[in-house]
Amino acid sequence: MDPQLFIKLSIILYWCSLLIYTSYWIVGFLGRGTRFYVLLIGVILHSISIAFRGISIEYFPLTNKFESFTAFALACFTVLLCYSRVESYVYRISLFCVGYCFFVVASVFFSMKQSYAPPLMLTIWYILHVPISFFCYALWTSSSAAAMASYFSPEDKRRYEQIIDFGFQYGLIAFSISMIFGGLWGYVAWGSYFLWDPKLLWSVIIWFFYATCIHLDYWPEARKFKFLLTLVGFLILLTTYVGTSFFTRSSHSF
Repeated sequence: MDPQLFIKLSIILYWCSLLIYTSYWIVGFLGRGTRFYVLLIGVILHSISIAFRGISIEYFPLTNKFESFTAFALACFTVLLCYSRVESYVYRISLFCVGYCFFVVASVFFSMKQSYAPPLMLTIWYILHVPISFFCYALWTSSSAAAMASYFSPEDKRRYEQIIDFGFQYGLIAFSISMIFGGLWGYVAWGSYFLWDPKLLWSVIIWFFYATCIHLDYWPEARKFKFLLTLVGFLILLTTYVGTSFFTRSSHSF
């Protein structure tokens, strides 16, 4: 079939998913079941939209900033689905707001036209590296949302701390795996497992930051700063993911 047909279908589904996501601002006040299924429909349409982009270029559809931002948004919405039982409005809206903002920014500032992968992306290690990175970013964003919720609902602090710890631990595991794949991708693409590149340097920084965070429970004097450090971690995340791509000259700026 004509690749242009798939890209057109992708754009149509993209706008449909944006409409569904926008309606979540309203249904978020309603019952758990209603908001879950509304968000689920949005995630499904969003996923199919991305899949159609992949079919149109016959490759993994993470080749430009538009696809990058929408993929991260999808990761945030997927994590939010997993925590659909959490009744905190602050948590849900904080996590949803991050994904929604990236989704809208992609719509407004980046071209939706298809783009083909450059040669350095044509390896399985790139396909494994990038999606796992987005998923761990979403887990760390979930931790930050839980820290925000704990500020407004201190009586549920223990519940939010569990969400924070889950994001810390599994986000770090996912990111560690992602860095291994990233090193292999770097060797294939640039001939080196590590480069003195802003993106890679900040990736090391964020790895050590969250590696430290998961040990806070064993350091009583520092444990009281866990919720604050969670918010600091989100700023480091934005610097690693967004800042190095727009404000520095990086080999990861596509």
